[in-house]
Amino acid sequence: MWVIGSIGAMTAQAGSISVSGYLAGPDSGAATPNPAAAHFNPAALAAVEGVQILTDAQATFVRVDVTPTRNDGIDPNTGEVYAPSAARVTVPVGLLGVSGQVIRDRLTVGLAVADVFAGGGDYRAGEPDDTAPWESSTRYAGVVSKIITIHVIPAVGVTVVDGVHVGGSVKWVYDSIDAIQASDPLGTEGVSFSGPYTGDSILEIDASGSHLGGAAGLFVNRWDKAQIGVSYTENGRFSAEGTGSVDAPDLVGGGNPDALVTFEADLPAVVHAWVNSQLSDRLMIGMGVEAQLWGACCGDQDGDILIGITSTDGDPIGADAEDGLAIEIASEQTSPRRLVNSYNLGTTGGWQAIDELWLGWRLGTNTAAVPDYAVSATNLDFANIGAQVGVRWTPSEKVQLGLSAAHFGLFTRTIENSAWDVRDPNSPDYVDERFSPKNPYKAGTNGIYEGKADSIGLRFAVRI
Repeated sequence: MWVIGSIGAMTAQAGSISVSGYLAGPDSGAATPNPAAAHFNPAALAAVEGVQILTDAQATFVRVDVTPTRNDGIDPNTGEVYAPSAARVTVPVGLLGVSGQVIRDRLTVGLAVADVFAGGGDYRAGEPDDTAPWESSTRYAGVVSKIITIHVIPAVGVTVVDGVHVGGSVKWVYDSIDAIQASDPLGTEGVSFSGPYTGDSILEIDASGSHLGGAAGLFVNRWDKAQIGVSYTENGRFSAEGTGSVDAPDLVGGGNPDALVTFEADLPAVVHAWVNSQLSDRLMIGMGVEAQLWGACCGDQDGDILIGITSTDGDPIGADAEDGLAIEIASEQTSPRRLVNSYNLGTTGGWQAIDELWLGWRLGTNTAAVPDYAVSATNLDFANIGAQVGVRWTPSEKVQLGLSAAHFGLFTRTIENSAWDVRDPNSPDYVDERFSPKNPYKAGTNGIYEGKADSIGLRFAVRI
């Protein structure tokens, strides 16, 4: 089960493992006029003077531990207690922004390149255990999923009257997913044949593609004590196609036929609203909210992930004798998400200690978009709370260097009745037929999920 999400991207998004980690510094957002505004709020570009280049690089170190409680914590294939599962992920993210005034005090253009949505999880134990059957509770919920999106965002900001700016952008997004998922296509979990897990199949996906999106915004900075930014971003639909394979169990003929794979999933629209106040020449404070409208795009089955799997000739795998399988694998499959809107609330501040040295901070709390019944190891979203601190050194009028660090504590999630386990349509916990186990068998992962995330970031900015 996959959900597009973010690990340590510029804002927390629903996903496998989500945390907050603001690129462009602890004061950046919809009310910050710098080249990163092409992403946050294109209207704020109109207040950027001259030609500026900004690049930020950030690495987030995520740790997730899962204590399985599914089937009372007993692996039905072995009769033994499930071994705990763990994901250790290091996610690099970055932003490159360039802006320049075309018409002085009237029109500014910008271009940003960033990986706004990045996510996934890697639950392999490491050598020599990072090969099948991955004997842990995650084997039916995804073993590895690595998702990368690269956003190329040309934007423009226009000053309508002094202190009032509007802006817009379009974005071209490169989509990529690399994933491994194990399943039980025979529905024979717990039945011992020649040994544990002999009924498993393994699907591998390597797919890429692209899609379009865009944004519009308003920025007002006509008052000394308040700068207001609001933006709306339409992120479009993740769309990728590529190749893969299905490693089928010996019980159905074995073999490892190649596959053609497609992967599609909606991404949420995002609303930014932020207010900064320059209380004095030295002190700045700000506060705001970011809303990811997951419920609008993915709150029911219309938002489910669509996965297509066929043989290289376009027929269902197993439909042709040369595939060597005694079963046919459905060529159209869904991974349900059933997400809800999530919100990031934050407050920022900055102190200009001396002309060359700026100190800043951000406090934030973020809600989860994945409801309990839809949680699995790779469909996991943590509510979290944390802080970021940053320092910027300006050795000259044209060069700025920065360093930031963030720590976010992820609230423990205890999942007692995941809908992936519910097979009885008469059960009050049943959601709809797409949650029912079917070929390939998808089972749930009840358990206790704990995690933490730490980020470090570097900045280099130039004014020409």
